[in-house]
Amino acid sequence: MRWLFIVIGVIALFIAWDVAWWWGFGVEPMSPWTLRQMVEENNAPVIIDVRTPAEFHSFHIQGAVNVPYPPTLAELAAASPDPNNPVVVICLTGHRSPPVARQLRRGGYTDVTNLPWGMTAWKLLGGPVEEGP
Repeated sequence: MRWLFIVIGVIALFIAWDVAWWWGFGVEPMSPWTLRQMVEENNAPVIIDVRTPAEFHSFHIQGAVNVPYPPTLAELAAASPDPNNPVVVICLTGHRSPPVARQLRRGGYTDVTNLPWGMTAWKLLGGPVEEGP
């Protein structure tokens, strides 16, 4: 029973983290289901993956651009030159990507979202991945 409370507590902390970034800093979430549908329809936003190069090479979403955390605005702009194009920022668990999404918004990007729980949620929900560079 104790483990159940611990698991529920950890899940509650993850949810609180995402809600705090959304309500407190305007970092809107994009569900893995929505992103998966957009990828499958070849209508995906620019996907900026802020994991380390080793994490990225082990598996990533097709078409994602790796810009390791913590990126500069110039590095992010190289990955997505048009600040009006939709962008989704992802990491492994959804903890490195919200600050980067906020950085993009403060840098003038108009349509920026975050993938809550990151690539962990993507893989757990059956999202397709590629390996290698």
